[in-house]
Amino acid sequence: MADPKVSRKAPGGTLDREVALHFRDQLREARAVALKDAEAFEQVVFVFERIGVYLTGSIKTLAGYAEPLAQEAVRSPLATSIPSVLPDWHAHFSTLYSLVRMARNDALHEGAYARHLTTHAVELSVILEDALMTDAFCARDFMVRDPVCAYTWQPISSIRRSMLANSFSFLPVAIGRPDSTQWKLLSDYSIAAYLRGAEGASERNRRLARKLSEVVDQDGIRLVDAPVCAPEDSVTTVLERSQGRPVLVIGLNRELWGIITPFDVI
Repeated sequence: MADPKVSRKAPGGTLDREVALHFRDQLREARAVALKDAEAFEQVVFVFERIGVYLTGSIKTLAGYAEPLAQEAVRSPLATSIPSVLPDWHAHFSTLYSLVRMARNDALHEGAYARHLTTHAVELSVILEDALMTDAFCARDFMVRDPVCAYTWQPISSIRRSMLANSFSFLPVAIGRPDSTQWKLLSDYSIAAYLRGAEGASERNRRLARKLSEVVDQDGIRLVDAPVCAPEDSVTTVLERSQGRPVLVIGLNRELWGIITPFDVI
């Protein structure tokens, strides 16, 4: 969390950008946990409480954070505007928040009850994240920092494991010397085609054990040029270059700062 001595709000009355991005990342991490465990609503609620503590400067109950969180959430049209127009599709932020607050105080948090509560908590997190990103405009704001990469010295088995463990469709690959790095993308399609093209179990085992550098181009695995952008490039520029693929955020000396997919800016 940002240094509490730093002003909590920007002149416009919103959270400072770095603080907003910090909580945005926490919301995404908590939501990822909830998507893996349909009863893990507490992880999302904990982030609401942290934001509430930051906004109020004190420790309260969820009820005590309702107003400051609502004031932050209303910056997103998903909080009140869209629910007013499409009430059959979206619930107001205040309604969802009340449901989560009251349900959390109940003793029973298991089974279908907990899964229903998690659904409401995830909806709230989506609204809050949209509100936190209202003033975001450049690649630096949306990129996922320190992305997982594939390396030419890795065996295919290791790269496959990274893709499956993280549900990645692409991994960045650096080619060449550090001072003249060319950034490529390795797709799950290329890995799948290479492994499933093996005739028999023994050949598949051999392919799993081979290094990426040994099989690029000559044996069917293709690396494609990665779309790249600078940290301060606009989201519009990022999407124009993406064309559905991840965009790599490249800093000084061709260093990889982050990665952005259309999912990150949707």
